[in-house]
Amino acid sequence: MNAKSILLGVLIGGITSAATAIILAPKSGRELRHDIASKSGEASVILKELAYNATDLFQSVQVLGTEGTTLLKDLSTDIKESVANWNEEMEPEKARLKDEIKDMQKTISDLEKNTKKKTKKESN
Repeated sequence: MNAKSILLGVLIGGITSAATAIILAPKSGRELRHDIASKSGEASVILKELAYNATDLFQSVQVLGTEGTTLLKDLSTDIKESVANWNEEMEPEKARLKDEIKDMQKTISDLEKNTKKKTKKESN
């Protein structure tokens, strides 16, 4: 349900309630006409205030939506830049770690070969 529907429902409900109360109250014709004129003036003021408040609310929501969109775009850009910078800074570390892993694999391979040779010599 959107704000326009709610506002319209409140407005119609208020006018209907006021009209019902005025019409059903036991008064003379002159008093009734006076009350209707008085209440219609009050209703007019209330309607103007509601219209102003609804317009103000609508504009605030539009501004908030625009600002939120801008902030999200900026945040997205900042995050992408941060990740790109981090990846760039980590490249030398990645290369160093790959080299160390290759060295470790070579060392393990050499140890396995030496162990096999020693085992063969000892068994002979």
